[in-house]
Amino acid sequence: MSLSPRQRRLLWVAVAALLVLGGGLLAARLWLGGYMVRTVLQMGGASEIHFQAVHGTPWHFEVEGLTFRREAHSFTIRHLVLDRAHWWTGSLGAVRVEGAEVEVYLDGSDIDPVNWTAYDSAPANGETVDLPLTTLDLDGRIVIRMAALPDMTVDIRLEGRPKGAVSWIGSLVAEGPGLRLAGTGSLLRAGQELEFQVLSSELDLAVWSRQIQRLVPLPGAPWELGGKLTAVAEGNVTAKRFASTARVSLRGGRVRVRDRDISVTGAEADLEFSDLWKYRTKAGVLRLGELRAGRLAVSDITADIGLWGPRTVIVNRAEGHALGGTVLVAPFRFQRDQRELILPLQAQGLAATELLALTTLAPGQVSGRFDAMLPLRLQPMGVRFEPGTVMLAPGTTGALQVNVAALLRSGEKLDEASAKALQAAEETSVSLRLQEFRLDIRTPDLPLGSSARVGFRGESERGPVTATLNVNGAIERYLDVMEGRRTER
Repeated sequence: MSLSPRQRRLLWVAVAALLVLGGGLLAARLWLGGYMVRTVLQMGGASEIHFQAVHGTPWHFEVEGLTFRREAHSFTIRHLVLDRAHWWTGSLGAVRVEGAEVEVYLDGSDIDPVNWTAYDSAPANGETVDLPLTTLDLDGRIVIRMAALPDMTVDIRLEGRPKGAVSWIGSLVAEGPGLRLAGTGSLLRAGQELEFQVLSSELDLAVWSRQIQRLVPLPGAPWELGGKLTAVAEGNVTAKRFASTARVSLRGGRVRVRDRDISVTGAEADLEFSDLWKYRTKAGVLRLGELRAGRLAVSDITADIGLWGPRTVIVNRAEGHALGGTVLVAPFRFQRDQRELILPLQAQGLAATELLALTTLAPGQVSGRFDAMLPLRLQPMGVRFEPGTVMLAPGTTGALQVNVAALLRSGEKLDEASAKALQAAEETSVSLRLQEFRLDIRTPDLPLGSSARVGFRGESERGPVTATLNVNGAIERYLDVMEGRRTER
């Protein structure tokens, strides 16, 4: 059947109208899809929103190459899929995120290298958080950045599901080089309360050594760290409080100063955080297999330690074995930003042969057991002795071999009996059976230019010998403990 000219004109008008209407609907759908994505993200606090393509239907559509910022963080999403059963509402519906990426600057170097206030996004008191979605499945990664350090990438898998009208439950798994964390959480009361549980976490200190030292400056850095930290935690967060606890364990820990012969091996620790937000712990136990400073080694160390805030370390007690005896450390506190530390050492039963093997101070060979009180001032340039004492242990005896000629020529005052006994000796050295031996370090009555005084009293075959000798110059120069740079073993 042929169409009349009028009918043909009407047919062409109808076809053109359908094409225009269809094209308009397609353009409107694409425009409305992009508008919806922008609007919902802006409702969530996002800005600088860009995407490469949006396609699909109002019930199901996909976004390619989405980027946006929220406060200090930049987000990138390779592929975003939205299933919206109620497409007419202001919700993203069921959200599936693929290839998400967010940059996190742990040292705040993208904003302010000291202050983190720009990251504070806690809701105001009583303010609800309306999540513009019904479910969430996310696969992506966090790129951890710190100034002048290589990026560290952590893969994350996040799932979230509604639980009731105003609550959500979710799970998180994060894995990266030397890092693994698994946890769950519940967002309650329309976002006004968060409960979380870290079910397991592991951190390899060797892999994250440089990042840890940037966040927690250690004295004498740079250090090389090793060992594994594990932790579990739980907490409750609201606009008014952050209540959380954690149990942290260290196994196989080791530390070494790169440019000095100082090292720690076999470190183990167990700490319980009573307040994770304020970095406060109960008293915990630290165990060290060995702490070595040059030729001085302290082994089997146990210490009761704790944290009181992010900057204060409390040591209630520490004990170890060194130089054939026992070494104790009196209670002290250490501030993380301190440039120096006075370490109050007490020692019992030190073997003289091992003690004096570290020094050229002794006037001769010495044997016996000694007690000591030696406060050490640890400074960036080295170790300095504060006023202290080393003495023959009460109730014990020792032996001392002295060079007769050197002692007589020393210029130190000797009583008549001592001078007579030494002058009568035919040998170049004399052995004494010690009743007293005392080394006083930096006492107020020392002569100018002296840093210590050695006094002893004993019996020789020729009679009693008592002497007092002053140590010229700084006593630290006689020590062969931490001199020079670290040498490779």
